[in-house]
Amino acid sequence: MKRYTTGPGLLVAGLATAFVAACGGGPPSPPALAYGEQTVSAAAYAYSDTTSVRVSVMGQTMELSQHGIAEYDVVFDEAPSGVDVLLSVRSLSASLNQPMGPPVRVDESMVVGDLVFTLSRLGDPTVTRRPEVSDEASQMVSGLSLAHSFFPALPGRAAVPGESWVDSLDYSGEDGPGVRSETSVLRYTVVGDTVVGGRSLLHIEVAGTATVSNAMVIAGMDIDQASDLDVSGYVLWDLQAGIPFEHYRESTGTGQVRIPISPFPLPIEVRSTQRSQLKAP
Repeated sequence: MKRYTTGPGLLVAGLATAFVAACGGGPPSPPALAYGEQTVSAAAYAYSDTTSVRVSVMGQTMELSQHGIAEYDVVFDEAPSGVDVLLSVRSLSASLNQPMGPPVRVDESMVVGDLVFTLSRLGDPTVTRRPEVSDEASQMVSGLSLAHSFFPALPGRAAVPGESWVDSLDYSGEDGPGVRSETSVLRYTVVGDTVVGGRSLLHIEVAGTATVSNAMVIAGMDIDQASDLDVSGYVLWDLQAGIPFEHYRESTGTGQVRIPISPFPLPIEVRSTQRSQLKAP
């Protein structure tokens, strides 16, 4: 569930807007930052994900890593409280690397079906259908994680530079070969306007913390991994189309993993970056 609170700038802006309206003047109001306001019905996004996990074992360090790129087709449809979203994997190419074996290759054939969910005006998702994803591909394509993190949280109203809002996210569910859960608190702060390729974009900085855990069964072994992360990034919001133009997120932190062959938890270091960018509105 997501809960949103606003910074003091939103309250001041609201009072100013009310004053201008009462006086019957002022410039046109900027568009609202809310889902359901988009002016396009479909879009295509390029997506990339690079993640590394370093595990310390008896004074030695092993690294597991993945790097992948994908193309997502997204269709938007009207919904009473926001927007219905259908996300399809058009293409996928990823490599999962581990020190104890050869790399595992992943492609779009390992993902069958679409991800379907509804976004509230503030970005709170309700998932109605998830694709069938192989255990290997679930490291790159997670329907649960995509629905909750691909689209940023919004304030539900117009925002100007200096204003901020906070998104509290808490979800858990079956995902790939196990169960995934995430609890995060992220602050979004409007920096200002920018132009990319002739598009008028709103630059929004993102910062906060997240706690992520995964309980998986891999090769017949029960594996529990948990990490506490510092999160930073940004959103470039397309004011004309009413959808994200770019969404970047970087997470770094530490945690531990429990595996049957070790009598005690093993410390880990985690670093990951995800980026999505609009290809065609």
